[in-house]
Amino acid sequence: MKGKILLGLSVLLFFAACKKEDDSGGTNVQKMSGEWWVKISVNNSLIDPRYFKVLTYNTSGNLANKMWLDDQQNIWPVKIKVDVDPSNQTFNSAGSTSEYSNITVKVNNGKVMTDVTKGPVSRAATDSIYFEAEFSDDAGTVYQFAGYRRTRFAEDDH
Repeated sequence: MKGKILLGLSVLLFFAACKKEDDSGGTNVQKMSGEWWVKISVNNSLIDPRYFKVLTYNTSGNLANKMWLDDQQNIWPVKIKVDVDPSNQTFNSAGSTSEYSNITVKVNNGKVMTDVTKGPVSRAATDSIYFEAEFSDDAGTVYQFAGYRRTRFAEDDH
């Protein structure tokens, strides 16, 4: 009898320990966060035919008005916080210093557009991103970054 009671208490304790009480949900900028494949232009002329990966993600404080813009040093050594308007899915920066270098970056006309494009091979619906950036080590040149959210289909990765 004692064994059955211990077994019953163990099962009850197991299920009580596994009970999930908090559904923490997503982050404040989750609709704008992601991995992006972008091409780079100057004066609307493509400067390189390749795609480059850029990341956008929430800050550690999960602020609704800030997010990280990070190229993982694949384009420029740039990881900056940008100001965000989540209701319009826009972002910009008047001039933020990169976490990777002493470069200051101005970002204008940043926008995430939901389900407006397709993966180049899979044709899966995905989001689009666009922003303009000026780097302090190349002052006066405004670069346009335009691309799409990673679809997770291998054929769409570059």
